[in-house]
Amino acid sequence: MKENATVLQAEDGLKVHTEDDLPSPEAVIEALGIPNWRDLEKKAVRRLDMTLMPCMWSLYLFNYLDRASLSQGRLSSLDADLGLTGYQFSTAVAILSVGYVLGQIPSNMILPYIRPSLYLPACAILWSGVSAATCGVKDYSGLVAVRFCLGIVEAPLFPGAIYVMSCWYTRKEIGLRVAVFYLANILAQGTSGLIAAAVFGTLEGALGMAGWQWLFIVLASVGAALAVVCIFLLPDYPDSTTGSGTWVLTEEMRIVCKARMVADRVSATEAKAGLWLIVGMNIFISMAYGFSNFYPSIVRGFGYERTTTLLITFPPYFCAAVAAVCLARSSDHFSERGWHFSLPIAVGLVGYVVCLAREDRIPRYIASFLYITGMLAANPLINSWIPTCLGRTPEKRAVGVALNNVLGQIGTFVGPYFFDSNDEPAYTRAFALMLVSGVLAIGCGLLQKFLLRRENKKLYQKALQDGTAYSPYVL
Repeated sequence: MKENATVLQAEDGLKVHTEDDLPSPEAVIEALGIPNWRDLEKKAVRRLDMTLMPCMWSLYLFNYLDRASLSQGRLSSLDADLGLTGYQFSTAVAILSVGYVLGQIPSNMILPYIRPSLYLPACAILWSGVSAATCGVKDYSGLVAVRFCLGIVEAPLFPGAIYVMSCWYTRKEIGLRVAVFYLANILAQGTSGLIAAAVFGTLEGALGMAGWQWLFIVLASVGAALAVVCIFLLPDYPDSTTGSGTWVLTEEMRIVCKARMVADRVSATEAKAGLWLIVGMNIFISMAYGFSNFYPSIVRGFGYERTTTLLITFPPYFCAAVAAVCLARSSDHFSERGWHFSLPIAVGLVGYVVCLAREDRIPRYIASFLYITGMLAANPLINSWIPTCLGRTPEKRAVGVALNNVLGQIGTFVGPYFFDSNDEPAYTRAFALMLVSGVLAIGCGLLQKFLLRRENKKLYQKALQDGTAYSPYVL
């Protein structure tokens, strides 16, 4: 008998289970009797990568471009036209998080019961209209009202997309997909400056409107058009008879997709280990990249003219995009999250230290490559980690993903208040507070890894006792 064998007393005598006796998740799928299921699985994943991922990516790109356009508008005449002073711009940025919080959990509660192929694109069309309405605001109060409404209608996309992806991709696949999805966020922040430079250079003053007004109109128009296309390309769920999955995937592919997701879930538990630590990670890293809406203002402090300022905001975000994909591939390959989350943040903290120590523009610009790359490359791992730590039912996963994002908005709300216009361009207090937030995020990540390792030992013993598949948490 093996040393790790567990002996139980059963009615018909002794029942022995060893590690070799435990059925694997693959064995669960093979029990379906589909001989070529591995080939079907590969084909299904490729087809999802060509339909589900491009749609979600495009929607999220314009979801974030609509938000980022506000920070670019400051390099036009936004502040002067609306009479913004003191913390008013920070409040306009932060108020979106309030609407975001109110919309996420109700949205994800109903998402398992409706068609995401209709619901998410419809939300995109709606938020495009609200974003376009920004060009009509005349003062600070109007801006705050529009931003609050924008938060409500944009809220369904991010948690909804993560939930839908978690219904199709396994734990070994989802890390890279979430990173690719999150690239839309990174590239939106990076390319928003390039787009703004083009819009300001060609449309400033056209039809009596300022460049920042045209920026909102252009982005909203393109975003709404893409949303219409996504209605026809987005799949619903593996067991749905609607959406693009019915014609993109064969019947056998859908059966395999459904079975492999059931087999992939964490076993013998309600799978809620570490949820609150992940929420803590999300809050603190959101505070740690509070620079996201203020990076153009940071670069403006270097003293360059407007077009140059807009253009040089792109390279750090490009580096962050490359790093995010490489980090996610490595994380999926090694089935590891904790160190892959913590080490990039540590690199970002070095950038904050440089900004606290130096005020000349060259060291600060170089440091921005460190903190932008470090923080934005680490962030997607939170959203690929959390679906594996939630309940086995679709409803629990949907609400859990939304809950994480809702509470994470605490950091998104607080972060903008690190930046005081009176502290521009040094932003010494902001860099110090982001440094502390990053340290706390690392602490939560490593503690999460430690606790999940302990939970895996319990799952292993439970699987040995029951003779069920051992499907551990990803550490």
